[in-house]
Amino acid sequence: MSTAAEKTTAAKQAEKAPEDLRKVLTLEQKFVELRKAVPAIVQKQHSDGVKYKFAKIFDVYQLLAPAMNAFGVNFDVVGEAATNHKENGDPLYYSSFRQQTRSGERTVWVYEADITIRWTNADNPEERQEITLHAIGTNDGGPDKAKGSAWTYALKYYLFEKFNIDQGEDDPDNYDHGDEPGAGPGRPQTASQTSGRPQGGGNTRPTQQAPQNGSQAPQGGKSAGLSDAQINRLHKKANAAGMTDEQCDARVREKYGKNDPHELTRQQYDEICDALDQAAAARKEQPC
Repeated sequence: MSTAAEKTTAAKQAEKAPEDLRKVLTLEQKFVELRKAVPAIVQKQHSDGVKYKFAKIFDVYQLLAPAMNAFGVNFDVVGEAATNHKENGDPLYYSSFRQQTRSGERTVWVYEADITIRWTNADNPEERQEITLHAIGTNDGGPDKAKGSAWTYALKYYLFEKFNIDQGEDDPDNYDHGDEPGAGPGRPQTASQTSGRPQGGGNTRPTQQAPQNGSQAPQGGKSAGLSDAQINRLHKKANAAGMTDEQCDARVREKYGKNDPHELTRQQYDEICDALDQAAAARKEQPC
């Protein structure tokens, strides 16, 4: 979580907004002020069981909320729409599949939907802005936790991108994950732990796996850089799995710590392509 010093700094900076200034600012101008108030978030190690550092959505809220209060900006989730439907046309938010693990078979729940968020200028409530995000998440703890994972993942990365929040330069790939415990009941699942389905909000990261298609990564796992054609192929696979290009790039950042997908090693590229292929195949099997 954010330190007390970080919260105090952000709050003090936000409280400098004079009352007469905030009343004349448009919603877009207030967004600029919010961006100034939260320039960066320091990633932290949140658990002894997870050795790498990352930022939680709560870290974002703890620094962003004081600025939102000071400048009079409200944020709400106002809509949820299923993107899949049953044969009779009823909305389908949840599905599940059985996964075989070393500790036995378990049920993995999948949640997928479009959620609509609304920004409101509190000093001019008629000035609003609505954004729709595609949320998808998995969890073996139940459908409620799959939904929580999906919403958390979608909202966190939307806020990171919306306010250009710097997460620092810590790269999860620099850490050894070999001794991390596998995901148990109630813990968000990762793509490699859910038969390749894209995960929607867990702050865990799978250990590296060998490519499924037989291709070999260069020695040491390094890559000279992926081509634009390879990235286009990656994005097409993500689209087939129900993800936007932006969500795919956010997934690359979350899983591999790469701000630019061109920086993926060939092994990482093969791994995520394989996961997206499996997710797309599973998506086709769901009732329309």
